[in-house]
Amino acid sequence: MSGYTEEYIRQKLTEKLEATHVAGLKPPEMDTKTALPWVTIVAAGLFLRAAISLHSYSGQNQPPKYGDYEAQRHWQEVTVNLPVSDWYRNTTDNDPLYWGLDYPPLSAYHSYLAGLWARRWHNESYVALHESRGISTDQHKQFMRNTVLLLDVLLYLPAILYATYTVRKRLANDRSEVAEWASLTLAVLFPGQILIDNGHFQYNNASLGLCALAVVALLERRTLAGAVLFSLALNYKQMELYHALPFFFYLLRHCFTGSNKSSTVLERLTAGVSRLAVLGVTVLATFLVLWLPWLSSLEAAGQLVHRIFPVARGVFEDKVSNVWCMVNVLVKLRNFPNTTMALVCLLCTLLAVLPSGLHLLLQKASTIRSFLYSLAVTALGFFLFSFHVHEKSILLVALPVTLLLPLEPLAACWFLQIATFSMFPLLHKDGLTVPFVGLSLISLVNAALEEELKTIHAFSQKTYTPEQWAGESGP
Repeated sequence: MSGYTEEYIRQKLTEKLEATHVAGLKPPEMDTKTALPWVTIVAAGLFLRAAISLHSYSGQNQPPKYGDYEAQRHWQEVTVNLPVSDWYRNTTDNDPLYWGLDYPPLSAYHSYLAGLWARRWHNESYVALHESRGISTDQHKQFMRNTVLLLDVLLYLPAILYATYTVRKRLANDRSEVAEWASLTLAVLFPGQILIDNGHFQYNNASLGLCALAVVALLERRTLAGAVLFSLALNYKQMELYHALPFFFYLLRHCFTGSNKSSTVLERLTAGVSRLAVLGVTVLATFLVLWLPWLSSLEAAGQLVHRIFPVARGVFEDKVSNVWCMVNVLVKLRNFPNTTMALVCLLCTLLAVLPSGLHLLLQKASTIRSFLYSLAVTALGFFLFSFHVHEKSILLVALPVTLLLPLEPLAACWFLQIATFSMFPLLHKDGLTVPFVGLSLISLVNAALEEELKTIHAFSQKTYTPEQWAGESGP
């Protein structure tokens, strides 16, 4: 009666199911053809990370405070030996001048678990109170390096692969397999993250992995899951504030634009307020669970906030490629009060990032593509203008740029190379010059090869008439 044949209906249903499968973003079926490249990319990423782990680290054999390696180890010592209430307090056993814990609670919990691992399954001397300071044995170095590699395996690499894959499937126009493997490979082999976490020694892979999963959740329209994941990232490292405004504006807009357009203004407003309330309660509940041990008194909570926002440290750290480091060449900013500079930095940062955030909130048709670009722009604004920026903070800009690899392959690839180069003074100080050069060359050669393969692939897919062949093959 409808005029459609059974075969036509079956074909349309099949197409619809395939489209739904892509929209649901289920992981690709792992047959031999697709599994091998994924395994190869992950294996290459882990091999390079393990190779960099053999080199020196921040503060190696440099008393009295050593470096970031010792800071992370000392936090394990503090968390496994002191009660939770003393983790952020100045006590006789917790001197804040010797690497006082200054990351949010989730990072402290991670230090506690790593400290328990060291004490129970390795060597109690790794976290012995006071006596373990400056420990630098080969066995301890292997243990510490393995804690970073474990997070790479369990969190960062799956997150960055899934996020890059999702962005490409959702938004990229280039559907070739070569383009897919190119973006995934470049994301996994980004030299900056490898050199800082597996060389210099930090756990940026935890907060960056959580943030990448939060982006995926928003791509899949799972806003509450995205809010929880980003709250976890923010509670691991406070520098995730670099990404906070785009999340805030995107989720705020989503609350008030998800209603049925046939509803009345009052109904849409009521539904939006209801969604915003649920979102707010979800975020607050996440924070409450993580901050619970310090909410018994205002003094304890205030001390925690004071530790994670140390205004007294000054406007920037060492040789940072941001605005204040350049201005300091002409005007010595350290001569100004820290509170004054903090306010100046806050004002300049807001002026730099608010246009992007307001565009995300107020544009006629907000898209996840706009959200990704806003993440990159806002993070870069924070890096250039905010207070007490570290060299390593460029990794927070590099994350959204990495996710833009499927959309802006050339610009993103070069930005990641420049971001790595901007950290060279820090890496050189840590004795990581050779790994820096090696990883940079690998990344550049890989990018060049991928571009060549994409060109060959595009050429092979093009069809020619005999006349075109004659015209293009002539002198």
